[in-house]
Amino acid sequence: MPINLFLFFIVYLNVLFPIDNEHKFYVSTTSIEFKSKSKSLQIISQLFTDDLQLIISGQDESIILDPDSDLEFIDQLIENYFKENLVFSSEGVNIPYVFLGKEYLNDITKCFIELKFSEVPNNVKLSNELFLSLFKEQQNIVHFKNLDKRKSFLLHKNKRSVILTLAP
Repeated sequence: MPINLFLFFIVYLNVLFPIDNEHKFYVSTTSIEFKSKSKSLQIISQLFTDDLQLIISGQDESIILDPDSDLEFIDQLIENYFKENLVFSSEGVNIPYVFLGKEYLNDITKCFIELKFSEVPNNVKLSNELFLSLFKEQQNIVHFKNLDKRKSFLLHKNKRSVILTLAP
């Protein structure tokens, strides 16, 4: 009889408080800081690791993140995904950047990127389409800092890009 009571409580608690490891909102956060002395943008994108796993496993089902099943290959897949979905441009020309790497913190993956300019443009267009092909509710928050000015933007399926002003 005690085992039946125990099983009843387990089932009852699971109905009341279901265990669900999936998050219920779809968001990424990208922080961008313009460094005038080095003529560069320092970029950190924070993504849910399970979303990134879903995107990456679409290219290779054997891939496992955190811990990585193949560090170099995974970094290359992530870099390729970013270069297709996080695009910086000026006057219609894409500006290349360097994917520096990533780190895992709990259920978040932080990706580090640097974009260096030879000549700093007045404005840069950022197109952020991270996970828009995966989730219709996806929102991509962009925080931009230039000197002492800070601005935040909310991008989504109907607003995929923003203009960042670099000139003082």
